[in-house]
Amino acid sequence: MKVRKDLLKSLNLFIYKNEYVLLELAGIFCGFLIILIANNFFVTSKIFYLIFFLGLLSGCLGFLIEYYIKNDKRKAVEMEFSYFLYDLSKEYKKTKNLSLALNNLSEHNFYGNLTSDIKRLANRVSWGDSFEEAISAINENINSPVIIHTITLMEVLKKSAISFDKVLENLAKDTQVFKSESRNQNYFSNLFYLSFIFYFIFVFVLLYINHIIGSNFLWFSETQIITRAFFDNFILYITLLLCAFTAYVMYAIKKEKVINFVRYIMILFVITIILFQIFVPKPDAEGVIIDTIEYMKKNNENKIEMNHIIALKTISSKHISDITSSNVYFIESSCIIDCKKYSIFVNEPAFYNFIIERQDVDYTIYYSFN
Repeated sequence: MKVRKDLLKSLNLFIYKNEYVLLELAGIFCGFLIILIANNFFVTSKIFYLIFFLGLLSGCLGFLIEYYIKNDKRKAVEMEFSYFLYDLSKEYKKTKNLSLALNNLSEHNFYGNLTSDIKRLANRVSWGDSFEEAISAINENINSPVIIHTITLMEVLKKSAISFDKVLENLAKDTQVFKSESRNQNYFSNLFYLSFIFYFIFVFVLLYINHIIGSNFLWFSETQIITRAFFDNFILYITLLLCAFTAYVMYAIKKEKVINFVRYIMILFVITIILFQIFVPKPDAEGVIIDTIEYMKKNNENKIEMNHIIALKTISSKHISDITSSNVYFIESSCIIDCKKYSIFVNEPAFYNFIIERQDVDYTIYYSFN
């Protein structure tokens, strides 16, 4: 009989300790089984992808349920744990027996989603665990900062001459204060990360504006219009101002040392430069010619001159023609006879001057070295 009781106790402890692992393994097994059935029997069926998706969902279901339960219990701990400690102090004062006090509370009181864990707590204490050991074991699956704070204080207060019911009462009061402070910390922490998210949103909005408006400007032009390079720089300066403002907001929320303000500026500055390097087009000669031809079509321009344009690779008229749906060819300015070319070979980076002339759908590009 005793062996059976010990075995049952060990089994209960194993389930309590590994319930989420067992849940995840069960989900993975079910998901694997559904995917295996789908691959063997439903490959040619129209519902194959539906069954396959259900298999993946089943595999992840254990993790999703674990996250939901733990998150729900953390909220329950924040709401009910201080009331539980206060009730336990009163019950212990009457019974002078911790196990009996816990059993009475678990049977007659209701603490929301925390009730099942209080029953487990009562069971562990009745099996011989100390209150700190039992509550630590329960918190392994919840990982609540309120319980961690309570255990730390309990270890300190138990060394004093204060009676255990007073210890529990003081813990209940302190937990209320700790919850209030935790909420404030979470609030400011959320604001901190929210400001970072807003920074990225505004940066991508500015980059998108650059993308949709930028093609209306030339890269370089002798005429009195805004150039693409000027527009890109204007957007970059706005983003850098936003970067400094966001860094100051993050510094003000955290109330840290000035060095952290400088650190935030440097981090956001590096992120900004990287994003602009990735998403903002570079003024390479071939890209500049394509954008300029598109600009000429939109604005019905017949001739545009551009100077000091860098070429990093061979410029192909076929590539330009395919993109712009136009006939394009090159003529070197110093050439006299048989000058028409369809490529400008660039062996190393060099600067060129271009004059683009339009005749219906034909574009003649005169070029010379800068």
